[in-house]
Amino acid sequence: MMKMAAIFLLVVGWVWVLFVVWLFLSIAGVADAPDSILRTLLYWGGMLVGPVGLIIGSTLLLRGASIRSGAVFVIIGCVILTGLSLYSSIPELRRTPQPLESPPMHWLYVVFLAVMLLSDVAAYKIFKGLGGVR
Repeated sequence: MMKMAAIFLLVVGWVWVLFVVWLFLSIAGVADAPDSILRTLLYWGGMLVGPVGLIIGSTLLLRGASIRSGAVFVIIGCVILTGLSLYSSIPELRRTPQPLESPPMHWLYVVFLAVMLLSDVAAYKIFKGLGGVR
């Protein structure tokens, strides 16, 4: 059961990385050169902390090396995923569109929240499997 949870979190981490890279490339394609390269690197590097935590943690769990560290990385990645999902989805689900504005795609936010919930359940199963929760 813990192996399936780790594989699911590994897939979520890679999809999240692809989304961040796609977001960066789409913004870089229309924006001017940044004022500060360091600030830009720190911002986009910070956007990758959560998915990299999920990827590293899941990989450590699947390899069987340093299982406690893998669980910590997975928990950190899931906490970041939960925070970002709630921060971006809840206001959009409650927002009413202005006149001549297209309605928000509620199904997309529901999918984000469902993936977040499944990721949190998987992280809980991993943590519980290590004896962290009684």
